[in-house]
Amino acid sequence: MNDTLRQAVQLHQAGCPADALPLYAQVLADEPDHPAALYYGGVAAWTAGQLELAHERLDRVIAISPQPVADAHYHRALVLAALGRDADAVADYQAALRLKPGFAAAQNNLGVLLRRAGELAAADASFAAALQIDPAHVDARYNRALTAFQRGDLALAQTLLRECIKRAPDHDGARATLVDVLTDLGERAEALTLARASVKRLPTSPPLCNALGQAEEAAGNADAARAAYRNGLQADPGNATLTMNLALLENESANPVAAQGVYAAALAVRDHGGLRFRRATQLPVIPESEAQIDEARASFVANLQRLRESGVRLDDPLNDFGDTPFYLSYHGRDDDRALLGELAQTLRAAAPSLAFVAPHLDQARRSGRPRVGVCSQFLYNHSVGRALHAVIAALAKADIDLHLFQIPPLINDSLAQKISQGATLHRLPFDLAVAREHIAATGLDLLIYPEIGMEALTYYLAHARLARVQWNTLGHPCTSGLPAIDTYVSYAALEPVGNERFYSESLLRLPGLPFPDYPAEPLPARLRDRTALGFGGGGPLLICPQSLFKLMPQFDATLRQVLDECPEATLLLPEAANAGQTAAIQRRFAQSLGAASGRVKFFGRRSRAEFTELIAACDVLLDPFPVGGGISTWDALAAGTPIVTLPGTAMRSRFASAALARAGLTATVAADAAHYSALAVQMAQDREARDSWRMQMVTAAGEIHRDSTAVAEWVAAVLAATNTASA
Repeated sequence: MNDTLRQAVQLHQAGCPADALPLYAQVLADEPDHPAALYYGGVAAWTAGQLELAHERLDRVIAISPQPVADAHYHRALVLAALGRDADAVADYQAALRLKPGFAAAQNNLGVLLRRAGELAAADASFAAALQIDPAHVDARYNRALTAFQRGDLALAQTLLRECIKRAPDHDGARATLVDVLTDLGERAEALTLARASVKRLPTSPPLCNALGQAEEAAGNADAARAAYRNGLQADPGNATLTMNLALLENESANPVAAQGVYAAALAVRDHGGLRFRRATQLPVIPESEAQIDEARASFVANLQRLRESGVRLDDPLNDFGDTPFYLSYHGRDDDRALLGELAQTLRAAAPSLAFVAPHLDQARRSGRPRVGVCSQFLYNHSVGRALHAVIAALAKADIDLHLFQIPPLINDSLAQKISQGATLHRLPFDLAVAREHIAATGLDLLIYPEIGMEALTYYLAHARLARVQWNTLGHPCTSGLPAIDTYVSYAALEPVGNERFYSESLLRLPGLPFPDYPAEPLPARLRDRTALGFGGGGPLLICPQSLFKLMPQFDATLRQVLDECPEATLLLPEAANAGQTAAIQRRFAQSLGAASGRVKFFGRRSRAEFTELIAACDVLLDPFPVGGGISTWDALAAGTPIVTLPGTAMRSRFASAALARAGLTATVAADAAHYSALAVQMAQDREARDSWRMQMVTAAGEIHRDSTAVAEWVAAVLAATNTASA
């Protein structure tokens, strides 16, 4: 080794590759095929970020070497991966491993590329091989944990991450990912404890600040979550994940101006397509006025059009954007289909991979029973699980090969266990590409999404064609706006003639009532009175047991009229999980209800049995408009409390009126807002009428809950659809 080369290597090893590069160049000028100068000079160029130069030198040294060298292939693989040539990098790592089977770093890096290509089983094998060679290889252990997490193997991911943290206590990625795993396993208390301890240990780590923020949010600690996100953004001002989570928290706290400020600050640091989408599609959670709703919806459309014109791109729409326009359907407007279509069009232009088509759809249908899937996050004791449990049980017993695709977090309560009986259970990871491939590999004839728009992963999955026929239904009371969804399954009792105009899908109206064979919560044998429940007083007690985001400003005028005409009445509303929403609606009520706002009281979260008991203690249940209650109405029927409702045309306003029609108690179904107010006042002031109504409702409730007419219709419709798909 000559002096110039020796000096170059010394500088390189001292951490000064840029200073070494001219010396390597000097050696190569004199001797272009000097093997050591080519190899070390290539490595130095890669370290210094000069990828083309690194590739040129490593290519040359591999070409001229009489014997292949594992390290040369390894370093060229690093360069190729950095250049985005993953397939060529994989080939080089494999070459390095043939030459040097005990090369743990090559096994680890090969696994990273295989995981990036979606080959998760092969990636796991590579990481396991790296750990077999070197059990102390922290990156291989962490990467294997990430792969397990991505595959949905939460138990293995948890074991690997705990071992990773034991061996490398300051590994912030392992700590943050373990918080995510624990959250998905439903271990929220442990997740919060770990997140707090981790941020105390590593206070400036953005991934840990984000993990802490999410854990604090899950625990209902909005201020602590806000502080965690802001601390992370101080360390990394343009961090997209922290920005999205902080802005979402601000908007969920009914502070949309603050949310827009968070997006603007991050985008001033660096451009990010997902942040631009988030900023463009933000909707108010607690609208201040009907005018604000109209303005927000107009901006939604205009902003999406501008995004399309800008050519914005999303590499991974779930992680880069990962939002759904959940609040759109609660505004009570008739143009949701158009707005959701605009969003779908813009997303598919930004992320063409959303239009994925399962390979089996180009092939002849396999023989055997029709294969049907249900994909949902909420197949447990949740409104979706309670609405569909009887349908899923019937499908499992029919001549159908039934598959249930669960989205994390995984909740395995008694209803979830009942729902899963007789079906093949798949636990999908929160990874769009992997989940999509997994469903596609199942070879479905029909895929049912119960709640498109409530949750991000199912929304983005539903853009793809993963089955021959794809359905949406009323877990979320709105059309999907997606071209890949063929049918919206609803009920004739909810859909008047002409409602087809609301749906991008074809509309299937089933006979019977929604929520067949409903698992109602029985009332306690001895009901507590309103004083024991915390709401004493002699005047009428009214309750509107709906989430505050369902209460539109147009309903305020009716509430004021009712409260003004019943000056002794008190109105009960549920507290929002986010205290900012409760505060926002109190501010709105102070303006819209005037002095009557002082008679609006809020109650905290309680079990279903306690919820029904509270309704039973009230005199009148006010079903809001233009969007009314759904599952909560079915829970309330058992209480027998008179329900006043104003059905509109859209399905989401007609659940209470459908139940009352079945019970033969249509006297409290209003024709317009003025009629609604008059009915509510009359029922609040007429105890005899209330008592008569209550007795009739209690008798009818059991019959409504036990109604299973729609179950057989569901099975028949599924069989008909799968027979058509196979024809």
